[in-house]
Amino acid sequence: MRLVKPVALATMLFAMGALSHPASAEVSFDFFYSSLSHHGSWLVSAQYGRVWQPNDYRPGWNPYYDGHWAYTDLGWTWVSDYEWGATPYHYGTWVEDPEQGWVWMPGYVWAPSWVVFSSGPDYIGWAPVPPNYSLSVSIGPRDIRPSHFVFVSSGNFMAPRVRACALPPSRTTVIVNKTKIVNNITVQNNVVVNRGPDVRIVERASGRRLRATPIDQVQEVSRGPRFTREEIRVDSRRNRSDLRVAEIRSADTPLPEQTRGGLKEERREDRKELRRDDRGRMSGDATTVSRGGPEDRAIDRRVPQDAPQSPSAPRRRLEPTNASVAAPSGNPHAADRRGGGAAASAPASTPEPSAKKKAAKKEHQAPEKQR
Repeated sequence: MRLVKPVALATMLFAMGALSHPASAEVSFDFFYSSLSHHGSWLVSAQYGRVWQPNDYRPGWNPYYDGHWAYTDLGWTWVSDYEWGATPYHYGTWVEDPEQGWVWMPGYVWAPSWVVFSSGPDYIGWAPVPPNYSLSVSIGPRDIRPSHFVFVSSGNFMAPRVRACALPPSRTTVIVNKTKIVNNITVQNNVVVNRGPDVRIVERASGRRLRATPIDQVQEVSRGPRFTREEIRVDSRRNRSDLRVAEIRSADTPLPEQTRGGLKEERREDRKELRRDDRGRMSGDATTVSRGGPEDRAIDRRVPQDAPQSPSAPRRRLEPTNASVAAPSGNPHAADRRGGGAAASAPASTPEPSAKKKAAKKEHQAPEKQR
C-alpha cells in the first residue's frame, strides 16, 4: 500500500486526529507543550495544524544533523545532541512546511527513530517519515523528497556526530538513486522497533563488531529522567495498522490552560508596545515574547527606555580610569604635571569666587588703616 497523495493529507489527518486517542495515557499534547515551549515556538501550519519549531532553527538547518546513531535491542536509535531532543525524535515526525521551514508535528507513539532508511553499498541515508505514515503502509522512493535525506558514507554511519561527515545536500538527488529504501519499522512485544539497514552492512563498512545496547541504557531517548520500557509500550488493544506517527492538532483546538487568560493577553499587549516603542529591535524581541518561555518573564521585568528612574535608584557617577584621567577645566596640562597614573587624583579645590573678593577687600583696606 502506498502513501496517500499530499492533496488529501490535511483532511485525512484531521479526521484521524478527531477520532483517535494517544497511544499512551501518559503522553499528551499538554506534556509536549509544557516541555518544548521553553526551547522553541508553537506555530500554526495550514497543512499540519499546530506544530513546533526549535530556537535552533535557521536556514539550511536539518533536524538530523546534530546527533548520532546507536545500535540497540530495538533497532537503530537516534540520539540527539539537543537538550530538548528526547521528545521530538521519538514521538511524532518532522515535516518541511512551505512557509515555516522544518517543524515538528506531534505524535503519541514512541519509536527508537521515526525515519525511513535508504541504503546501498557505499552510502546510507535517512529521512523523517511522512506525517500520514502508519505501520500499515510501505514507503516508496517517490513518497519522500530527495532533499529531506541526510546521507553519509557507509563507514561513517556510526560517527559520533553526523554533521561532521554528512554529504552536501546537492548530492542527495544523485545518491538516492544509487540506494534502496528500507522499510523496517514494526512492532515487537508491544514496542515499535526500527531495524533499518542490515547491521552486517554497517559492520563491514565500519570495520567493527556491533553489539546491541539495551534501550534503557541509552540516554536522551525518553521523556523523563528514568527510562522504563513500560512507558514506551503501545496499547495491546490497538490494531497495529492504526498506529500512526503523527496526529494533527487543529489550530481551533484551545491550547493548554497555562497559556490562556491574562498571561496570553499580556504577551500580546507587550508585542504591541515593542512595535510602537522599539521598532529597531522589534523582530528579535517580538519572536521571544511569543515563545511562552522564561524569556517572556524577562521581558515583563524590562523597564522602558523612556520610563523615569526611581528615586531609590540614583544614577551612579562614572569615575575615570587611571589611563584616561581628564585634566581640570582651564588647565589642559595639569594631568601631565601629576604624572598620570597613581598621582592622578581628584583635582585640587579652587577657592570660591566670594572668598577671592573678601581677600582682595582686606588687602585694599589695610593701607588705609596704616595712613
